[in-house]
Amino acid sequence: MKKVFTFIFVIGFITYSIAQVNNSIPTNQNNDGIGPSIKFTETSHDFGNINEGTYAKYSFKFFNVGNKPLVIKSVNASCGCTAPSWPKNPIMPGDSNTITAVFNSRGYGGSKFHKSITVTTNMDKDGVLVLFIIGHVNKVDNAPTNPTQSPVQLTPH
Repeated sequence: MKKVFTFIFVIGFITYSIAQVNNSIPTNQNNDGIGPSIKFTETSHDFGNINEGTYAKYSFKFFNVGNKPLVIKSVNASCGCTAPSWPKNPIMPGDSNTITAVFNSRGYGGSKFHKSITVTTNMDKDGVLVLFIIGHVNKVDNAPTNPTQSPVQLTPH
C-alpha cells in the first residue's frame, strides 16, 4: 500500500511540474509593452546524466524586451542543493543578461532531480517566474552518501 501511495504521489508531482513548466514559458511578460518585460531563451534545462559529487551549472539567458529598466529583485532555489546567482544592477531595455543555477549532486546518486528557481522582478504583471533544472545523478563508488547542506555537521557522541 505504501508503494502505491508513493507512486500516485510521484505521478501527481510530475504532472504538476510539467504544468508549471508550460505555464512559465514567457514570450513577453508585460503584454502592454510598457515598463520592464523579461523574455528567457529557455525556462527549463535538462542536464541529462551527471556523476554524483559534481556541480552542474547552467546559465539562463534573458532579455529586457520592455521600455523601462528591469530589476531582478530576488532569485530563490527550491532547496539548499541549488545556488542561484543573478545581476544586481538594472537591465536596460534591449539588453540581456543571465541567471545562473549551480546544482550540487552530492548525496543524490542513483536518483533524478527536478529543482525550481523562482525569479522575482519589478514587472507589474507576472513579476514572478519559475525556471527549472532537471537531470539524473549517476551513483559513483566512494561518493559521499549524505549531502551537506551547511558547513555545520552534527556527529553522534
